Amino acid sequence: MTVEEYIQYRTGANKISSIVGNMFVKPFLASSFRSFWKYWNPGFGYYLLYFIYKPMRSLFPHWISLIVTFLICGLLHDLIYVIPMLMINGGGFTFPLITVWFLVISIGVLITELFQIDFRKTNKNIRPIFHFSYLVGTFCLTRYIDLMIG
Repeated sequence: MTVEEYIQYRTGANKISSIVGNMFVKPFLASSFRSFWKYWNPGFGYYLLYFIYKPMRSLFPHWISLIVTFLICGLLHDLIYVIPMLMINGGGFTFPLITVWFLVISIGVLITELFQIDFRKTNKNIRPIFHFSYLVGTFCLTRYIDLMIG
């Protein structure tokens, strides 16, 4: 499957305006926290799936592969954040906020899988509240960890 086919598969669209709209709407209607990440940014997700998760999954259990995939994704996002902060802070310690946040998110995804928590029976108009709250809650927890480390 090519990246273009994967994006169309995940977003259910083939026009760029529909793809972009679905990238940011469809995840919030997902039936689980894991499904949320299948729909979020499918272009980047394609590379994470086929070049990180699947190769790791052939060697390690699902939970390790998932956590490492989220950590690598977080590190890639943090490069955009940490390098400028290092320049501003004069090379001092910069907390890898996004990497730790993605670690927390991955643990939450695994916990919801373990306890089979999903939103299939939940009204689709309510699902965005769960997903948004989860993102905000995990971010607040990560920020708390950041402040505790100092």
